[in-house]
Amino acid sequence: MAINVGKANLVEQLELILSLRGSYSIVAIDTEFPGFIRDTPRNATEEERYNDVKHNVDNMHLIQLGVALFDEGGNTPWPGCCWQFNFSDFDPDVDASSPDSIELLVQSGHDFQQNRRHGIDAQRCAYLVCVKLFCQPYSSKYVTFHGLYDVAFVIKMITRAPLPNTLNEFSDLVGTIFGQIYDLKYISRFCGGLRRGEIGLVGLSRLLNCEPVGIRHQAAYDSLLIGALFNEMKQRRHNVEDDRSASVLYGIENRCVKNRRTRRIDRRGRPYPRRQQHPLAAMGLAV
Repeated sequence: MAINVGKANLVEQLELILSLRGSYSIVAIDTEFPGFIRDTPRNATEEERYNDVKHNVDNMHLIQLGVALFDEGGNTPWPGCCWQFNFSDFDPDVDASSPDSIELLVQSGHDFQQNRRHGIDAQRCAYLVCVKLFCQPYSSKYVTFHGLYDVAFVIKMITRAPLPNTLNEFSDLVGTIFGQIYDLKYISRFCGGLRRGEIGLVGLSRLLNCEPVGIRHQAAYDSLLIGALFNEMKQRRHNVEDDRSASVLYGIENRCVKNRRTRRIDRRGRPYPRRQQHPLAAMGLAV
């Protein structure tokens, strides 16, 4: 059962997650947001795609962040353990959105008015979320599926600023904040029998016989499924954690690979020298 997190229980649940992170260092994430106000053609270049990502993310509000924790054996702290952080910033009456996406989210059980009353103010709580979820000394691994927008919304939230102007800067920031992050859609490209990654999350779960839990398009349950798929792919001996897969996001993979080659990465997952201050500290976001 997903734990819904709002302003009333934010600190309590972040402390709970923090207490578990030492034993459950794999963090699966997913987001829900109001759709797209600028569509991207399939044949767009990576720079063009990033320009559209920046336009959409900078002009929209995050609705929900889903988090699920796993250990290296694929175990969760308890069955069905996952969290969804509900944000108060999005107002469907005035904020930019895609009507089709809003209808889908409503059908999936999202209550925007309740979020407005009881949800988390992303600007005010960015520091807490950053410190508890992304600035810990554990050798964390983050897992997502088709995660370019998920990562972009998280970066916007915790930096409290528009996305960087260039794809190169964005790719560097992904490495700085997340260290090791794995995008299952990109990884599926190299796994036999997974249609070279040209498949959605539900399609991948069917191919791997992983039964989704809970409601689709609720970020907590989607993050739980993403983590389960990551473990299933490891169990089937797919090379999901080899060097060509780490820190590469589907859709901007060429830039991610180039930047990774030029960035010195500590093998324990920290993209900065051991004795150097965490890069986010310079941004006033880490302790």
